[in-house]
Amino acid sequence: MNELTIEHYLTELGKKEGTPGGGSAAAYIGSMSAALIRMVADIQKDKKKYTEHADDIKQVLDQAQSARSFFEQLAKDDAVAFEPVLMAYKLPKETPGEKEIRQEAVEKAIRGAAQPPLTMLDKSHELIGLLEQLTRMKMSGTIINDLMVAALFIETVLETAVLNVTINTKLLSDEAERVVIEDKAFERVASGKKKVQELRETINYFLEKNEWPDSL
Repeated sequence: MNELTIEHYLTELGKKEGTPGGGSAAAYIGSMSAALIRMVADIQKDKKKYTEHADDIKQVLDQAQSARSFFEQLAKDDAVAFEPVLMAYKLPKETPGEKEIRQEAVEKAIRGAAQPPLTMLDKSHELIGLLEQLTRMKMSGTIINDLMVAALFIETVLETAVLNVTINTKLLSDEAERVVIEDKAFERVASGKKKVQELRETINYFLEKNEWPDSL
């Protein structure tokens, strides 16, 4: 998938002939979350009240920028990840040999299609870590609302990624392999959602009271 403007991407997303789908869209939501995290850090980096956190803020800036680029690439990877599966299913299956070759090709393609959402789950945890850093620094102002939006976006990415893992793994004939992949995905989404929920409660406390909880 070539570089697209947002307008063109959404047009492709809404077409039956288009290659991007929900997984690709979720990856772009992940990139938006990373951009919001970077924006908050960028706004605060030169303020005197955060001088003691200057190095940490710089690290957040760099990692958020890297995460944004990573998610953008994941969006492209996910958009084309299922194409090999479709091609494998079109292979001939008239003879026992052809059936075996076809099945091997299908299994290999399915593993490949499950990889972008699995990677998305892992990368989402990196975004959670960046959000945790900013809350521990007790950022302030109306931009904390943007941290809440970033957290909501991360939760969406987690939910979508696990859906896209299981929609692929249910096609695997090897049940043991399917269970291993799905267990990893379920663990990552459960631990990620738990951390996001804790962050949302902390950020919401600030939004309601204009101060961070004493426990932070």
